Amino acid sequence: MYSQVLVCYDIENDKKRRKLYEELKDLGLRSVQKSVFWGYLLQSEKRVVKYLLKKYCDKESDRGFMVNANLDKNLEYSVGYSKDEFKKPDSFDII
Repeated sequence: MYSQVLVCYDIENDKKRRKLYEELKDLGLRSVQKSVFWGYLLQSEKRVVKYLLKKYCDKESDRGFMVNANLDKNLEYSVGYSKDEFKKPDSFDII
């Protein structure tokens, strides 16, 4: 079962930040800002995100988190985004 997530991070190292960005995109998450991603993930994919945050975030200087986020139902106000941008896709690609 898919659930919506919001992933945010602040990583100082450019190389690590770029790698995390690409890996989150590969999971099908959508970049809504430079270091903020939103999308639908399976439970197993959420475990992958947790692993990636641990892998790329230095505990001394970096920060990152993932939360469940039902933006398709709870988005009351936004600037620059329409509610349609946070709707569940009609189907998911299987790779």
